[in-house]
Amino acid sequence: MSHTQLPRSTRAVAAAAVGAMAALLTGAPAAADVVQGTVKPATAKVAIKNAAGEQVAEVSGGAFQLRLPAGKFTAECPAPSQKKVTFFSLAQPTSVNIDCS
Repeated sequence: MSHTQLPRSTRAVAAAAVGAMAALLTGAPAAADVVQGTVKPATAKVAIKNAAGEQVAEVSGGAFQLRLPAGKFTAECPAPSQKKVTFFSLAQPTSVNIDCS
């Protein structure tokens, strides 16, 4: 191996980094990411809606974990509380705690 060539493992890492940057720069759709948290009280059922107002998931009371694409979402508690929590699913795990009491 000459001093101008990179080791195979270094080339693989560099190729992966270039591929990731290309995906970001070309506007490729963001992959789904983990959103986790808790819903209170234990009897609550919360509707998760996207920015267009479409329901994309429902989570029950207690701990939850789901995958959502990148974007803005709203967790809506049912009547009588009707509380709303707005959050973003980003390029990293996100934690959201929803209290419907």
